[in-house]
Amino acid sequence: MGFPGTRGPVSLFVVFLLMVSFTGMSGCGGGLPENIKKTAESLSGDIQAADAFIKKQREKYQALTQAPAFAKVRTAADKEDWAKWLTQADQTLSRAKEIYDNDLGSLLKKNRPETAGKVRQLTRQVKTILQDAQGLSKKPVARFTAIRNAMENMAEYHTRANTDFNRISRIIKDLKSGTVDKALADFPDNESTIRSRFAPFLQIQQDAARHLEGVNTQFDRYAGNKEADFAVFADSHAALAQTAATIDKLAGDLQKDFQQLYQSYTKVLKDMKIDYHVTVKRESWDENANYYDPRFFTYQREVPADVYEQVTADDVDTLAEITAGFFGSKLVNRIGDPWNRLDIDPTENWPGRSHNAASFWIDESEETFFHNYILEQNGETSETGWEQVDEKVYDANLEYLGMAVLAKPYGVFEKDRLTEAAPPGMAYVGNPEYGEWRQDDSGNRFWSWYGRYAFFSNLFFFPSYHYGYRSWSGWRNDYRYKKPYFGKTSSGARQFGTSGTFVKKSPVFQNTHFAKSGGFKTQAASVKGAASGLRGGGPKGKGK
Repeated sequence: MGFPGTRGPVSLFVVFLLMVSFTGMSGCGGGLPENIKKTAESLSGDIQAADAFIKKQREKYQALTQAPAFAKVRTAADKEDWAKWLTQADQTLSRAKEIYDNDLGSLLKKNRPETAGKVRQLTRQVKTILQDAQGLSKKPVARFTAIRNAMENMAEYHTRANTDFNRISRIIKDLKSGTVDKALADFPDNESTIRSRFAPFLQIQQDAARHLEGVNTQFDRYAGNKEADFAVFADSHAALAQTAATIDKLAGDLQKDFQQLYQSYTKVLKDMKIDYHVTVKRESWDENANYYDPRFFTYQREVPADVYEQVTADDVDTLAEITAGFFGSKLVNRIGDPWNRLDIDPTENWPGRSHNAASFWIDESEETFFHNYILEQNGETSETGWEQVDEKVYDANLEYLGMAVLAKPYGVFEKDRLTEAAPPGMAYVGNPEYGEWRQDDSGNRFWSWYGRYAFFSNLFFFPSYHYGYRSWSGWRNDYRYKKPYFGKTSSGARQFGTSGTFVKKSPVFQNTHFAKSGGFKTQAASVKGAASGLRGGGPKGKGK
């Protein structure tokens, strides 16, 4: 019989079922799963088949070396040592046999279920090695076939190679005179990055020219009845054909990359919140019955952070109970005010009048994390609204309220975007696409935004704020791509970020969910490593 506040009969019953289930599974056979065992044992036949295949390839190659056609490629065969591939195939096969006979064979002999994972791993390894061995054994004949095809189609291969080279050269030339030169003219400050991105195509051009020389030289020797290196001819033709087959995609990818230079965006963290949800479970029963027949009911609740922390605390087991007595049942609140704030009707969907006792506890708890961003794209701003983020992302950004957590200026490739937090718009300063340097009456240089980007001056600052040259220079030299930049007041306090003076003074941030939930009140003077404190008094990981 169950008693208020306990779940003993259910737990014992579950344990009993688990024991029966475990005993049943053990009785099904204490060895390796049959399918895993059969697959592993079948490797013996696979090894024999691979051995026969390699021997067949060796015989084919040995017979080929006696054919008249082989005389013209013998020099290449000796120089490249085609026979070594057959030797390597035998060695690779021996390695597969060794693993099967020793490591895998030992596990199969022991036949223990806990080694199933290792048996699967070794089985896959042996299969891969066998494939490698057979692949090596095919290489001598395949190499001869490739060279012979080139020998029999010299004129056709020569024409095709020149056509491929001309096409490769034309595409690369068009890229240079169009996409690349335009980017250099539009973004001269990023010349080194732009040229570096195009450099692989210059290398492709050089390699293609070298391969074309190989084709033309050997073709001219052949046409002049001189000894030609047919291996060089075949390889050079194949290399040009491969490049010609891929150059369109490579060029398309480059053009897409260069289009990134003309896109600009900044992502500013405007607000943060955590939603807390709990599932309260009720078990009810008839205290007077001579058998155990419980009923269960669940309540889903979204709760404030302080309630969540209290009801999911380690020392809280039972939230409330309904106890049966001579004068009827009564509710006993075990946790005080947090129970009242859960707003639970204890008898909702009550199973019947016979049930006179119940217990309530937290069955599940969940924290859901959200960010709200201001997104600037090419001078236009919008808000993303609440976006769910991973807990690690949430905690990693607790210091960066009001900061740009992502920025990609004009003239920068996507892979070079800035991911270290910085003041909003700082990544754009110094770029003539966005504004220009000016001097105030005291001779101090400050950044003046062009019209469509002027909002960076008063995004959160009242009155308007302008970045000075010294601040920007310090960020560019010591922080950009390295670490977050918070700026510094004359007293040494942070200017930007969650604990920065600007954010705390800004009416925009005083009206955020983060502020209203007490986020600013729980900050440490230095928030490095103080993620839990910045959660506005929320729980410290309970209820996961």
